[in-house]
Amino acid sequence: MHADCRAWNVPPAPPSIRSITRSSIPTLVMSAGFDAQTGASSGAYAARTLSRSTVVTVPYVAHVAFAESPCAQSITVSFFRSPTAADRSCLATVRPLRFEITPWPAGPGVS
Repeated sequence: MHADCRAWNVPPAPPSIRSITRSSIPTLVMSAGFDAQTGASSGAYAARTLSRSTVVTVPYVAHVAFAESPCAQSITVSFFRSPTAADRSCLATVRPLRFEITPWPAGPGVS
């Protein structure tokens, strides 16, 4: 992305961007089990200096868990209602998607 930033003349971020965030504000840190961009373990890592964080990993979903998982959406709503006691019980009901591989149809010249 560096080339894109140069093309758009985006100035460098200030060094403070690398400062560690420490907070006692209730914070929901949600990771996705199949996140290929940030990885599920990143949630716990991000929360290590957030003393009142709730760390949740939603299994079987990709990068933006709350956008594709009804369970993640439920947890998010619960967190807004009760920031120190989000209901994560739906995690026990999350199941992997069922994938089915069907035979490729034979075309002309294929035996």
